[in-house]
Amino acid sequence: MKTSCRLGVGALALLVALLPGGCTPPGSAPPPLSAAAAQRTIDNWNPQYCKVVEFYGFHKPGERGASQLAYVLLTNPADKAHKPLVYTARFQLLTLPDGQQRWYLINLVNHAAGLTRRQGWDNLLVPVKEAAPSAPAPPAAK
Repeated sequence: MKTSCRLGVGALALLVALLPGGCTPPGSAPPPLSAAAAQRTIDNWNPQYCKVVEFYGFHKPGERGASQLAYVLLTNPADKAHKPLVYTARFQLLTLPDGQQRWYLINLVNHAAGLTRRQGWDNLLVPVKEAAPSAPAPPAAK
């Protein structure tokens, strides 16, 4: 009886490990999320309202690297007082139908009115674009 129970538990563990999406292929590391790309995404998402004044850095919550929080100081360029507020930007790593992984800005929230009141934008899906590598400068003419 104990042997069949152990065999059943082992088979179940193997089945869960082999499920599609249950684990990533060994050679596929997720693409990196750079601070410059994150800042550029926030700046370009809503340029009439959001301008990054300072990018503080990333925090990886305990979600196995599929999500990253960035802390940023934002200001509204149209606001005459230019009162900056600290926002939390959540970036999520999603897998596209073709199997490629890509980072997306999914929300931008602050707690300026207290911890119980969130203000900002949820349900965003803004793709993060890394900067194109700059072309090498042409050689100087002699």
